[in-house]
Amino acid sequence: MKNPWLDLPKPLIFVAPMSGITNLAYRQIVKRFASDLLFPEFVSIDAMHYGSEKSDELLTYEASERPIIAQLFGADPELFHEAALKVKALGFDGVDINFGCPAPKVAKNGGGCALLGDLGRCKAVIEAVIAAVGNDLPVSVKTRVSYKQVHVRDFCKTIADLPISNLTIHGRKFEKPYEGAADLDCIKEAKQLIPFLVCASGNGHTPEAAKYTLDYTGCDGIAVARGTFGKPWLIKQIKEYLATGTYWQPTQAEILETMLQHARLASQMDTERPFIEIRKVMGWYIRDIPNAAQYRAKLVRVSTLEEIEAVVKEIQISTPSL
Repeated sequence: MKNPWLDLPKPLIFVAPMSGITNLAYRQIVKRFASDLLFPEFVSIDAMHYGSEKSDELLTYEASERPIIAQLFGADPELFHEAALKVKALGFDGVDINFGCPAPKVAKNGGGCALLGDLGRCKAVIEAVIAAVGNDLPVSVKTRVSYKQVHVRDFCKTIADLPISNLTIHGRKFEKPYEGAADLDCIKEAKQLIPFLVCASGNGHTPEAAKYTLDYTGCDGIAVARGTFGKPWLIKQIKEYLATGTYWQPTQAEILETMLQHARLASQMDTERPFIEIRKVMGWYIRDIPNAAQYRAKLVRVSTLEEIEAVVKEIQISTPSL
C-alpha cells in the first residue's frame, strides 16, 4: 500500500495516537474492531535525537498492524527532518506531524498545538519532513481549531500548496482542549480551503455523532480517541451504522471477554512493567457493571494476568446475568 490515506475506502475511521494509551496491545485490540489506520503513541523528535530507548520502544510495531503511521512532535525543523528519516527507515506507512497536542509539557516547549501559533515554523516543519521522506511516505498533519489568536483557517491557507495527504482537525481550542461541543464549522471550512483530505476529531464518540460529523462537514474520515476507552469496538459500530443505520451492542459477557483479550495482549508486550499502563484501561471496561468501584479498586493494583483473570471471574460469579 503506497498511500493508505488515499488508497483506503472512505470515510476513514481510525483511532488517533494517544500518549500512554495506544501501545501495542491497544492497537491490536482496535485493529480487531476494524480501525483503518493505527498510530503508536506520539514520539518526541528531541528524545529520538538523543537516542531515547523509550522512543525506540514506542516505535516498535508488528507487520500485522499495517497500515501504521508514526506521529512526531517537537518544534525544531532540523530534528523533524532527522526523525522523519528514522521513521522512514523503520518501515512505517506514513509520518504524521502533531500540531494539536494541548498538554502543557508539550506546548511549553513550543511543540504540539503551540506550533500553530507560529505559521512560518509550521510550514518549515512540514517542508523538512517532506524533504526527508520524499515520495516514499505520505505526510499528514493533526491540529486543533485554534491556538490563542491563530485559527485553523490561517493554518490551512499557509499549507494549502504543500503535498500533504491529510489534515486531521480536532474541533476544540487549545485553551479548552476537551470541554464543550466540538466546532464542526471550522472542519467544514477547512474542507473548502485545502486540496487534500480532511478528517474530523472531537465528535465521534458515538456512531450517531460520527455520522452527523461526516454529513455536516463533508470530511473524509473520523479520528476517534477517548471514545474508545472501554469501548474498542466503537469503530466497528460506526462503520455498521454508516452502512445499515443500526449497530451491534456487545453484551456484558462479550465486554469481559474483550477485556481479557486486551489483558492477554498486554501480558505479551516486551516491556518491563506491562500491567502498569493496563490498570486504568481495565477499569474502563467495567465502568457500567454493578459494583464497578469495588472491582476497579482491585484492578488498579494488578501486576499479573492471573490477577486480572481473578477479578473477571469474581465479576462473573457475583453477577450471574453476565
